[in-house]
Formats: sequence, structure tokens, C-alpha cells
Amino acid sequence: MSGQPFPMRVSKARVVAVALVAIGSCTAGAGSYAVQATQQRAIVIAEFRDASPMLVGNDVKLHGVTVGSVAGMTEENGIAKVALDLGPEALPLHTDARATVRPVSLLGERYMDLDTGTTSAPLLQNGGVLPVSQTGQNTDLDEVLNVFDDRTGQSLAAFVAVLGEGVQGNGANLDAAVKALTPAMTQTDQFVKVLQGQNATLSSLVDNLEPVAQSLAQDNGRTMDSLVGSTTSLLNTTSTNVQALDATLQELPSSLAATRKTLGNLADTADDTTPLLRSIRPTTDNLKDISDELVHFSHSADPALDKLVPVLNKGTELLEAARKPSEDLRAAGPDMAATSKGLRPIVEQLDGNIDNVLNFIRYWALTTNGRDGLSHYFRAHLNVEPTAVTGNIPGGPGNANLGGRDPAPDSGQPVNNGPNLPTGLLAPDDSGNGSATGLNEKQESGALGFMLGGNN
Repeated sequence: MSGQPFPMRVSKARVVAVALVAIGSCTAGAGSYAVQATQQRAIVIAEFRDASPMLVGNDVKLHGVTVGSVAGMTEENGIAKVALDLGPEALPLHTDARATVRPVSLLGERYMDLDTGTTSAPLLQNGGVLPVSQTGQNTDLDEVLNVFDDRTGQSLAAFVAVLGEGVQGNGANLDAAVKALTPAMTQTDQFVKVLQGQNATLSSLVDNLEPVAQSLAQDNGRTMDSLVGSTTSLLNTTSTNVQALDATLQELPSSLAATRKTLGNLADTADDTTPLLRSIRPTTDNLKDISDELVHFSHSADPALDKLVPVLNKGTELLEAARKPSEDLRAAGPDMAATSKGLRPIVEQLDGNIDNVLNFIRYWALTTNGRDGLSHYFRAHLNVEPTAVTGNIPGGPGNANLGGRDPAPDSGQPVNNGPNLPTGLLAPDDSGNGSATGLNEKQESGALGFMLGGNN
């Protein structure tokens, strides 16, 4: 963030905190360390933008334990290259290892603090390089003091003098306090490392907060006052409806349980739907071709649809014309039902005797379809036996009762119907003209000639 420099007002509590941090940094990081040592040493090159005031021979420490030393220092293209001679206690190193220059005391002596990296990262081989992005320096106390103006520096000097007088004779108590603060300092060191790794995120956060702060500072804070007023109103409304909010929160677990059950059912439905969707996948792939075919079909069907309107109009006219016959048929429906019911026995008889009916029609057609030079003639086939002719002559032997009547019961004459001839063919006439056949002479002559084939 850019802005004009301004004098810093440092409270006594802040100066005490700075002093305690400076003292505690000498003992921070003390703790247990599980050594994964090998039987060989390693040389690692650590690159720094500024490695001063490191010297050849300074210690290299891991969690406060000396595990090597600075073997040499060179400079190349403005980058300081520090060779670290590491013992087996510092191994194995990983490619995300870090090296930081830290003060041993307030007198200015330095040591190299080593972090071996995470076990999930690849191993760093002998002669490997730790780039500038993985090295750094602690901020010295004098650099912190240089940011104070003269007045603040004089006040800090006076405070340090008073602090020295207060500490005089209380070394044991101060040592106990430092030992009690060691775990907190260790955690603070870890917290600082986390913040150091999140510098980019914090910078982005500050950059994003700057426009917000500027917007809130506009109009002499009226925007901020409006925001505070809205927040106050919201809090007042929330406090007024706290009972309803409590009831809502009490019902929330059951609602969440129902939601979880619904989501479970939805997951089952999705599992069941997946095979169906997979099965229709080929059809969906062909939807474009199908839609193109439908468009082509619709274009082809347009002429037919245009001509369909007259057809529909004509059909409407036919339906209107058929309404009267249909009404008449509906009115005649009961009579037709009775007629069909009466015809049903005849139809059943015809259906059971259909062969004879068809033969009758066929034989009648054969009988009447003959034609000669004059006209059509009737063709018939008769089986004639002597007894059929002579036996029926009146007074002749074997005369049969062709009249279809039996003798009177008191006449004493036997009943004789002749040799298998149908009765009633030449029934005697009761008119009293004396003819045995019931026919006159001309009729009898014609009938006899017809039977013998003499007449047409």
C-alpha cells in the first residue's frame, strides 16, 4: 500500500514484546528430534540474495542441534552461494528444504537454520541446490530499531535501560520465564513460517482490502456510518426474533435429516438412471440426423398438408350428408334387431346345411342353363322302372296309392304306397269326373309324354 510516511507511536508493551521475541528467538525451536542419519556427509549449495554477515565456519543447525557448518561462500551474478557441509544427522534432505540465516545472540553472530522439507517431496542429492525462493534471513533487531524516529529511539533506549535495571538480580526468574515461553515461541515460529509461506495470499488480501478501506473512508465516514447503522439494525432485528431463530435452529436437524434422506434417494435414482442414459446414448448421438430427417419429412409433407384442407372439407360435407342416413339407421335399429333375431334360426340351418344348399343352386343352374334353337329347356334326370309306370295305371296290377291318402279305415283295403315312390305325385281327384289320377285326359297324356321324353 502506498502512502505518506508517518511517525510511529510505540507503546511500552510493544517494546517489551519486541525484546522478549529477540531474547526468545535464541532458544526457539528447542524440542525432540528423531535422527534419520546415514554413514556419509553431503554438500548442499544454498543461494541467497544477501548472505551477510554469514562467515565460513558458522554452524548449521537443525531444530537447535548442530548438524554441519558453512564450508565456503562465493558470489555469482549478484547471488551469494553458500556451501553447507552437512553431517549424517541432517540427512535425508528433500527438494523443498529451506535454509534461513538467524542470529545466535544480540551480538551479531549468525548460524544457518535448516529445514529438511516434507517427506512426500523427492530427495535432494549430494551437491543439490536450494534456490533463492527456499532461503531467507531473519529481520535483525537493529533493522527494527532503525524504523523508529529519534524521539522514539530515545524513549526505547530509556526503556531498555529501565528494563536492564529491572532484570538485574532477576536472572533466575527471567530464565524460568524464558523456559516457560519456549513452547509458545516454538509455536510462534511455526506460525511465522506459515505466514511466510502465505505472503502472496496476504499481499493479495491487503491489495483487495485497500479499495474497500478507501471506499469506506470517503464522504467523511458517512458510508461507514451507514454500514454500521445497517449492521446495528440487523443485530436488533436478530435479537428481537431470537426465539423464532432458536425454533428454526431446533428444526434444522430434522430438516437436514430429511434432506440427507432425499439426497440418498436421489443418488439411488441417479444410479438407476445411469444405465438408462447409457443405453439411450446411441440414440442421442443420432438426434441430429433424426432431426434433419424430420425437417426433410416436414418439408415433403407440406404439399400434402396443403391439399389436405379440401379433403377435410369434403369429408365434413360427407359426414353431414351421412348424418340423416345414420339417424334413420338408428331409428330402424330395434326393428333390424328383431328381424336379425328372427333370421338367426334360418341362418343357423343354412350354415349347418350349406353343402346341400350350394348343391341345389349348382344343380338348378345346370338344369336351366341348357338352350337349343328355340329357347331354353329344362333338363331333368328321372329313374323310371316298369312298376313306376304300369303299376300306377288305374286298374293295373300293383297299383300304388299315389294320391297320398290311405284307404278309409272301414273299407278293408290294405295300405300300399307303391314301390318307394313319393305320395301326392298323382293324387286322385275327388271332383267326381271318374279320373283315377285326378287329371283330365289331355293332362294325363302330357304328363306321360313328358316322363317318357316324347314332349319338350
